[in-house]
Amino acid sequence: MSTEAARDKFRTHLSAHGLRVTNQRLAIFDAAFGQKEHFTAEDLLAFARAIDDSVSRATVYRTLPHLTGSGVLREVDIGKN
Repeated sequence: MSTEAARDKFRTHLSAHGLRVTNQRLAIFDAAFGQKEHFTAEDLLAFARAIDDSVSRATVYRTLPHLTGSGVLREVDIGKN
């Protein structure tokens, strides 16, 4: 899936759930899609803040379920170690 197709899918998902498509949510999307390796939520916060310094930790944690729920990202549990 291209980045633009994924972005459209994410935007549609947000709208379908009654959520606004905000600059912060799009910065989180862009930060996630800019990575080539696995990342944690805290990593994503740092990447997103490099794009938009107004992104909050709460917004990252609230947005992650929508990124996975829309099917553009998937969650991987790699355990504690």
